[in-house]
Amino acid sequence: MNYTQKIVITVRPEVIFKAITQQLNDWWGKTDSAVAKVGDEFTTSFGNAFWKFKILEYMPNEILTWLCVDGKPEFNAEWIGTTINWNISLVEGKTELSFTHDGLTPEFKCYDICAPTWDMFITSSLKSFIETGIGKPHQS
Repeated sequence: MNYTQKIVITVRPEVIFKAITQQLNDWWGKTDSAVAKVGDEFTTSFGNAFWKFKILEYMPNEILTWLCVDGKPEFNAEWIGTTINWNISLVEGKTELSFTHDGLTPEFKCYDICAPTWDMFITSSLKSFIETGIGKPHQS
């Protein structure tokens, strides 16, 4: 079963989409570039560890898909070939963000660390950043 998470926030979809394409430094971790189209790439670092992603889908304010193309050390390399899917929709006057890390399953060595860490970044840091402008990104 793939890791999934969902949050519902009273903001416009554009605010969430900007946070997951342009403002990763503010709620997730040190990121080397923003993304604006299919094919763009970025790397997020947590100290000496990193993941590199390529954008597979980019539908402003609706869908964003990242493909993990590299990662180090070995623990992070487990993500290579997995996709991270962000789906944004309006539900009863609020904006719903559905997040799936497709490929991150309990069989992964990192699952017991990665799943609760994603929980914190999505439900606490990203949500706080969107609602208040203050996230809780990893500090390298």
